[in-house]
Amino acid sequence: MNPTTERTAEADEQRFRRLFSQQLAEALRAKDEEEAAERERLRGGGGGRRAARPADDAREREGIRRAYAELCHDDPIVSGGDGDCRRLARALTPKFKSFKSSGKGADSEKLGLSPRLVQGILQATARAGTNSTHAPSSQKEEGANAEQESLFGPGITTAGGYAEVAFATFVEGPYRCIQQADDLPVASKFLGSFEPPETPHVAKEKLSAEEKSRLVDEATAKIVEGMEKMGTEGDVETQGAAGKAAANAHDDASSSSSEFFHRNASHGAQPQDSHSLEEVFAEESDPDDFDYGSSYDYPDSGEEAEKADSYVYDDLQDAVFDPLELSVPAASNQTWEGSRKAMYCLLSSASYGKLALGSLSSRAWSDGAMSETLADLSFILLLEVAKREQGDAGDPNSLLHSSQEDNQSDAEDITSLWDRPLILLRDRALDKRHGHDALPAYLQLLTAFMSHADSEPDVMSLLTSPHGISTATAENMMPPITTVGLSSLASICSSKDMTSSAAGQMCGTSTWSVCPREEIRKAILSSTHSLARIVECVRPRKEGIAAADESAPQNSAWARTAACIIPIIEYLTNLQGRLDFDPLFEGGASHINSSLSAADAKAILDTGLFRELLSMFTATSTAGSSSAVSAVRMQLLRTIFSLAVLSPELLGRYAVRVPDLAKEVHASDFIEEHLVDGILWTSLGSSLLESKSDTPKPRLKLRANSKLQTTIETKTLAERSIAGLAAMLDSSKTALESLKQCMQEAEERALSEEEQTKYQGCKAALGDVKRFSNCLSNCPSATAMWLDSLINHPDSTQKALTGISELKSILATLPFIPEEAKAPQRGHKKDDDDDSVKSPDDDLAEAGKVLTSNQLRKDYGAIVASTRASVKVIALALETRKGNGLPLRGHGPCAVSSKTD
Repeated sequence: MNPTTERTAEADEQRFRRLFSQQLAEALRAKDEEEAAERERLRGGGGGRRAARPADDAREREGIRRAYAELCHDDPIVSGGDGDCRRLARALTPKFKSFKSSGKGADSEKLGLSPRLVQGILQATARAGTNSTHAPSSQKEEGANAEQESLFGPGITTAGGYAEVAFATFVEGPYRCIQQADDLPVASKFLGSFEPPETPHVAKEKLSAEEKSRLVDEATAKIVEGMEKMGTEGDVETQGAAGKAAANAHDDASSSSSEFFHRNASHGAQPQDSHSLEEVFAEESDPDDFDYGSSYDYPDSGEEAEKADSYVYDDLQDAVFDPLELSVPAASNQTWEGSRKAMYCLLSSASYGKLALGSLSSRAWSDGAMSETLADLSFILLLEVAKREQGDAGDPNSLLHSSQEDNQSDAEDITSLWDRPLILLRDRALDKRHGHDALPAYLQLLTAFMSHADSEPDVMSLLTSPHGISTATAENMMPPITTVGLSSLASICSSKDMTSSAAGQMCGTSTWSVCPREEIRKAILSSTHSLARIVECVRPRKEGIAAADESAPQNSAWARTAACIIPIIEYLTNLQGRLDFDPLFEGGASHINSSLSAADAKAILDTGLFRELLSMFTATSTAGSSSAVSAVRMQLLRTIFSLAVLSPELLGRYAVRVPDLAKEVHASDFIEEHLVDGILWTSLGSSLLESKSDTPKPRLKLRANSKLQTTIETKTLAERSIAGLAAMLDSSKTALESLKQCMQEAEERALSEEEQTKYQGCKAALGDVKRFSNCLSNCPSATAMWLDSLINHPDSTQKALTGISELKSILATLPFIPEEAKAPQRGHKKDDDDDSVKSPDDDLAEAGKVLTSNQLRKDYGAIVASTRASVKVIALALETRKGNGLPLRGHGPCAVSSKTD
């Protein structure tokens, strides 16, 4: 080892020992202080910690005031470190009534907001968020160590310190005020002198071209005027210093930007010329972007230090940043209307990225109970929305009041911001840098939104009884809060972060790290009863099928609900039955808990969710429905089949014994229209219902008034299954022949519209083979039930083998076509030629033809490879004959194929 490396290792070891000893000493000192304060409190000393350490309390108060003043500057930097930021956050946060101190001094130390403070916090978090975004990966991995170092470093403030102040200002403070919504003094004291800007705090709107042109003209005119002033003032050279100061003060008073910058006459030694242009530019730009030139150095000792203990000077404006003076409530904040407007402005600025909340460690997030704050705030606001739908206008003397009679604008309606804390909590839950530490709290909130608990009848009655009436119109409508919970759960189940391979394991080593996949599965299983009640609420009643209008909101609610429940069920089954029967999770279904277990299937059946899904499907019809509603109904049927095939003895037997379902999915017309679905359903029914011996076969007792089927089926389920398989193989053969012909024609000329339509039809026909093979390979029980259905009918196995062999023969005769035909580059010069391959003046039609041919080549190669893999899977299933299924494949479409197939 060279000397340099040895010195570096020794320095690192000394640094580690120094930091460790500092942290250990600080922790022991804090523990001793807490124990001493607790003993003093138990003795009845009253003052407790404050009486024991007056010097430390004075130092903390000084640090809080200093941090407050530093955040009021432009480009603010807190010099006291994260500790001062944390104490400032506590000083800004309102206290609950039950925790308010009765001491007069304690109330006087509470600080309020100010416009400069709010803008400074936003600037600090924006800078901190930018620095954390552009940090290298190695620095992000060592984020925890860096945070711990900063706690005892020499006054270093990290992004986490600014984020804590931002959370207290934009989330925690409004949350405490909303919890005491009828107490105006609490809100006004928290808001202090802060007033929202004159323009409504809404989404940013782009300026029109005329407005931009007008602003540019005004800025140009002011620049020219400033240059003229400079030339005029340059002629006066005999003016004394005092005269210059008076002239500068007069110019500043008449300047258009004097409302932002008030210069004092005592600073008149500096000339006006170089500063006038800066003021003009500062007026037309963001005031926060202007360099005030204020860099106040706090004195260490002497009379100036005593003067700086309570306030800080701004050397540009000669103004005092006294936190207590800035915290005095403004007149507008002492009214309900002004408080609502200011509170709305604060809440509307809350976002995960804007407040740099991603820089907070899991410990800081947990110690601040931030997940609980966001969840409770979102629930309070949504509950108020539910009350309004009941017709309850609420108390006018409240922050949450909103009435059209008061002509109140949307900018003052705080309840309309219910999604801000919910989205903020969701973003933290999806942040894997912190091990998804907020995911349990987020899922618990969504479960509460969907639950129909009987333990809180007063609250939950508002959530489960929409509009407070039981008319036929509102019967099939979900309340908004339930809709929010259901759609949010479906969204997180479809998120790539939750379906990736990393989601199947612990996402960190800290105490708060979780395994996302396990947490979501537990949340879904605990909500199966609520999901069943939701489906029961929105599904149409059978009496209204004939007269139902799918365009009506109450009749299309079931389709929206089904579209949300399908991804939730797929997360339990790890099978995308609505698409191509591919695994949902990345990495296939190799995990032992990735698929539906017997206990999960029993829970779905016992809670009534499976029964309600079947009732929703049988109570609806495709007749007169839109294409979107029909597609959702078919996806619901495939999701039901996924549940049934993964638990054939429990859910499968239950499904095939439902008369209305069996009549529809076992009908010959259904098999002709949906080949794969018909084969699978008839195979499942044959495997479970048809006996393999000569014993009597069970008969389904059908309803006499059912109109779903008008013809009598004379074939057995096994016969219909093999007939559907033969039809699928025949269509695949025809599609391969047509595909071969289309490719030969595409090599000579561009395909016409009719030929392109024919080509797409061939792809759809070959896609049926892929879906069928995916179901066999990803569901071992599906292979077993299909083979059982073949045994139930003589010669079915031989027919299936013959069809597969013929399909293999056709695949073997297909010509090999390269995937790409590289077109020569335009203007590219050959090594052995002086001429370019193509000039820019060549006809573009030929290039378009080459591009179309290349696309067809790639598509053709993928289709043929997928079909070969699918045929191989079906052939292997036929060869097993034991019903144990096939080894699970990966999530790729050609995982079991090879180039030599």
